[in-house]
Amino acid sequence: MDKVQFQLEATLPELKDLFEKGLFTKSEINQITKRRTALETALIRRVSRKEDFFKYAEYEINLERLRKVRWKKLKYHLNPPPPSASTYSLPRRALYILKRATVKFPGDLAVWLAYVEYASREGMRKVVGKGLTNALQHHPTSSTLYLLQTYYHLHPGSPFPRSAIPSTSKLDLPSASSSEDHLPAFSIEGITPARTTLLLGLRLLPQSRDLWREYIKLELGWVEALRRRWKVLGLKDGLDAAVRQPDEGGEYDGNAEALAGGEGAFGPEGEDARKAILAGQLVVHALASALEAIPSTAPTNGLEGDGMTFREELLTLFRHYPSPLRTKCLSAMYEDLDTIARGDDTFAARAKLLSLARKLYDRQYQEEVEEDQGEVVLEGVELVEELGTIGKEIRKSAKGNHGSAWLDVAGEWLVDQIEGCEDNEQLREYLTSILSSLTKPSLNPPDSLLISHLKLVNGSSSLLDTARSYAAIHPSNPWIQRIRLAAELAKSTDTHIIRQLCEEIVRIVTRSGLSEEENDEVERIWQIWSDWEDIQNSADSAALESRWKYLLLQTQRIGSAIPELHGNMLSRYIISMRDIAGRPIPQTVKQVCSLYRPTWSTFFVVFFDQITAEMNGAPNGLSFVEMRTYMDYWRAVCITKRERAQVATSHIEWLLLKGKGREAFDVKESCRKEVEDDEDALEYLELTWKKLLDEAEEKKRGDRAAGSQSVEEADEDESMEDD
Repeated sequence: MDKVQFQLEATLPELKDLFEKGLFTKSEINQITKRRTALETALIRRVSRKEDFFKYAEYEINLERLRKVRWKKLKYHLNPPPPSASTYSLPRRALYILKRATVKFPGDLAVWLAYVEYASREGMRKVVGKGLTNALQHHPTSSTLYLLQTYYHLHPGSPFPRSAIPSTSKLDLPSASSSEDHLPAFSIEGITPARTTLLLGLRLLPQSRDLWREYIKLELGWVEALRRRWKVLGLKDGLDAAVRQPDEGGEYDGNAEALAGGEGAFGPEGEDARKAILAGQLVVHALASALEAIPSTAPTNGLEGDGMTFREELLTLFRHYPSPLRTKCLSAMYEDLDTIARGDDTFAARAKLLSLARKLYDRQYQEEVEEDQGEVVLEGVELVEELGTIGKEIRKSAKGNHGSAWLDVAGEWLVDQIEGCEDNEQLREYLTSILSSLTKPSLNPPDSLLISHLKLVNGSSSLLDTARSYAAIHPSNPWIQRIRLAAELAKSTDTHIIRQLCEEIVRIVTRSGLSEEENDEVERIWQIWSDWEDIQNSADSAALESRWKYLLLQTQRIGSAIPELHGNMLSRYIISMRDIAGRPIPQTVKQVCSLYRPTWSTFFVVFFDQITAEMNGAPNGLSFVEMRTYMDYWRAVCITKRERAQVATSHIEWLLLKGKGREAFDVKESCRKEVEDDEDALEYLELTWKKLLDEAEEKKRGDRAAGSQSVEEADEDESMEDD
């Protein structure tokens, strides 16, 4: 406790000053001291937690906010007194707490990011620079720190934007200034240290897409900044000849306007260097190095995309960057894409499509012309003609046996274009015809392309025929079969044919080795079949039960490969018997437990469907004895003690809704004895119990408030009648 006492004694001068200025009362000063004592005590526990430091810093930041509000309220800002002990003490204390966190947790990147972010928000430039340097010593392979240090050099005095901080480090630390991102001033003097920082980061992280992209942007921005500065300074003498013959060696094939600026800026001996800089040799070299370091086949790296995604991002950067070097950079990109497109894999297909669609997105740079940041730059007749050219090339490549990768990539691109042409029906139909040509059985199209096409034609008259043909190509795909089944049910009225079709489809798609998404889709097919049976036999409860017994038998026979399929179908059976046949839930549950294999999810789904129905005013709810019996059946299928605790909390929730607090407490205590040797289950039980009690108390207060309001309204109406 000596450490706590030492820290608190250091705050006495500022507290005295705050009281003397009338910013805080004596009672509030005592509350601040008590709160700081509790927070300081939490910092010296045996096992320290970074959350304690963040909570402490957040308290000090909020305290500073309150001080500023009261400072203005007392009108100190109109005639400010000289700086005193409390003027800057609270921000410094918050920063000091975060600094202590970095000492305690030097290996936690989130702590360093919180420290430098708060310092940048407070305008503590020297602290930010030193903090980033120290953070890099502990985390030399963090690309985020290199990017922040680059931003620190290029935009001096500007706080870090929230977009620059990874989502994992966005801690709840309110900033002293506005946290909205803005466009800060660009410092050309910071180019050299920023370049050094990025090159150091690339030496340690040669596969970082973010560092390469920022390095290319840095070199491109530097060249453009020089060109514009020279133009403003009027360094244009003797440029006409240079513009007409931009490069005597003929190596420069970009926009000649890029060389217009800075004649003589580097002296007679540096004229070749000036031309090389403005011609973009540094930018092209950086771009070539990036493309070499990150090949098209590079896998996804954390939150960064793969090699082709990196190239797509660079294309977007160059297409909208305001520089005459745009044409040259795009040409270098397309040369790389044409080389990649010679293969026959997915990367080659993506590269071929990017190169094929270049005219839709590229435009020449025009200085002092505001450009539209939209995707497609063509419009009208030019757009239609270019899409026609691309469509012909897509069909030609599809017939040239480029593999399913080309069909998948081109089909996805066509779907995006079709969705963006809602206002142009003719163009939409043309693109849809191109997409249809890629789905021919002879081309062996991938199932993802067929599913995308089915979604586009959903609701049209051709949906059923299209779904049937695609189901013949990929009969075991659950998405295609589900769309086909829904279309068949909407068209056919023959009960026998529908049942045969349903049974045929579920036998085909219900198999082992499926992904989680495929399992969910298979279960939806079974649900469509059961819903149809409910509708067909709604007037005959005996026939309905017979059909359900057949369905449940099939889930036992062929549905064992799908986890929880049988259990979820049992829950739907219980609910169906209640809603359609009018059979009480306890009766059906007893039958299910004796004949089938219910799971935990079976009882879970039925319980929350029942409790929702009762909350909505449904009649014939379960009695207390019936609910207790239901919970006994549910508890019997539990495997872990955590599941037993979940069953108990469900029972408690129902009892509290019925106003039976004593019975709910008995259930909680009984379950507590069962799970007391399981720490996780016991913690879940206690936390949920507290949450349910708080919700019940809040609901009771709301009901009392509503009742008193209704009484007041009734009294008011009565007085009006007396008048």
